[in-house]
Amino acid sequence: MEKQSLLSAVWRHWWVVVLLAVIGGVLGALPAPAKVEEQALRYTAAHTLLVNDAEASSASSAVSPGQVSLFASVGEVPKRAAEQIGYTGNAAELASQVVVAFDSSTGALTVTTVQDSAAQAELVADTFAEVLNGYLAERQDEVYQKRLAASLDRLAKLEKQLNDLTIQVAADPGSPALAAQRDAISRQYSVAFEQNQVLAEQPVTLSFTTLQRAQAVAEAPEGITAPKSRATRGLMGFVAGLALGIGVALLLGRVDRRIRTREQAESLLDMRARALIPKVKGDRRSLVVLSERHDALSDAYRTVRNIVGFIHSGLEPVDRARVTVVVSPGPGEGKTSLAANLAAAFVEAGQRTVAVNTDFRRPRLAGSMTASPPPPLPFVLADLPLLDPKWLLAPTMVPDLTLLDLSSLDGSAGDLARATARVLPQLCETADAIVVDTSPVSSTAEVLEMLPLADVVVLAVRLGITPIEAAQRSIAVLRDLTTAPILLVLTGGEIDKSTYYEYADRRRPAGSRSKSAYAGPERRISGNRTGTAADRRDPATTDSEARAGEHIE
Repeated sequence: MEKQSLLSAVWRHWWVVVLLAVIGGVLGALPAPAKVEEQALRYTAAHTLLVNDAEASSASSAVSPGQVSLFASVGEVPKRAAEQIGYTGNAAELASQVVVAFDSSTGALTVTTVQDSAAQAELVADTFAEVLNGYLAERQDEVYQKRLAASLDRLAKLEKQLNDLTIQVAADPGSPALAAQRDAISRQYSVAFEQNQVLAEQPVTLSFTTLQRAQAVAEAPEGITAPKSRATRGLMGFVAGLALGIGVALLLGRVDRRIRTREQAESLLDMRARALIPKVKGDRRSLVVLSERHDALSDAYRTVRNIVGFIHSGLEPVDRARVTVVVSPGPGEGKTSLAANLAAAFVEAGQRTVAVNTDFRRPRLAGSMTASPPPPLPFVLADLPLLDPKWLLAPTMVPDLTLLDLSSLDGSAGDLARATARVLPQLCETADAIVVDTSPVSSTAEVLEMLPLADVVVLAVRLGITPIEAAQRSIAVLRDLTTAPILLVLTGGEIDKSTYYEYADRRRPAGSRSKSAYAGPERRISGNRTGTAADRRDPATTDSEARAGEHIE
């Protein structure tokens, strides 16, 4: 999706963007911000201890510094700490909330925990530190007593062996084996005795003294925290809703299957749009090309007439009326209004014009051109070959504009379309211009009866209404079944407001009616009914409108 398409999608669905932005702002500002004391905070507390003997941390003591953190996480320390605190859960779960770290360079031991309240954090840190320090002393004393007992037991066994060997040597003084054994046991006894003396004189223990008890500190919130005011909450909610709305608008734009812009229509149909019929309020089916009316809408239809006239002038001359067939991909795309007003525009240029309805499933052309519905034709289809075509024509509210509509006859839509196609060549001999309103190309087959008779095909595509698939299918059918020039006209477009027409109205005296510049020549075109481009050209047509027809696809 291109940049222009993205912007167009957002603009088309602006109400979605605004709605979600407002909802986001309201939802953001609706909850009352929590007070500071009500906000969920976490507290960190650390109990710091210092080793009593720096040598003990590196000497061969009963407990090494690397085992301290292990004692704090499993075994007796968590159980005793949980009992002292009154913790009812699993002791291992409580131990997972405590971190014990020993710094060998400073000899500092820290017991850190994070809890929901300051008192709880201090209690857990202090309790674990005290229990751990006490357990270390108990553990080392237990290990020392076991070592001392083991040393005395070994010393006693060596002494007994030495006494036994001394007796044996005394009994057999000449035995070198007994003498060697006695000397070996004697040396072992001496080493064991020295070790026992060292162990008994000064036991090596690892102990700590509290340097600072735990003091709880509130943790700084990480990441983006909830704002503390309604205005800020509302603004953040508005921005979030705005972003969501833009995303939804882009998604809707991507799945939209209708033609929305002029550029999109030209790209999909591979042809330029030569005219744009603006979107107006009110009944679109009424005639607006009137001699006393000059505004953006009526002049847009006059522009289409001028472009069609220039296309006619570029074709090979014929001694008959040119046939302009107005088609559209589907219903409700402004085709009938375009056909009716194009016919009225031809009359305004001085041409006797016949408007032909071939949309027999939904015949609406008569309602656009007559003050009241024309009476039913007093004929049947079988009578048409025997009738003069002028008997089939009904007058309209515009002089020199007549209507051919066989919808009152009894017959299928296909039969009526074929009957109309047989009558058209005879009408071309008596009229100056023929404008045919057909059924939708993508919905019916009756339009195919008119294409072989067309000198120009006008394709009406309504912005915001015409489906992309229907438009592509219609242009493919037209290019396959006719060699006539195809003129793309967009309907329902937005135009910039101009003060040009308002200026002309203000200059007109009250109650006066100026003669329309589009009234056309009073004389009837003689000779070749199609005339030349200069004959059919509206005197008030601008040069830009004239040049618009020079490059028709």
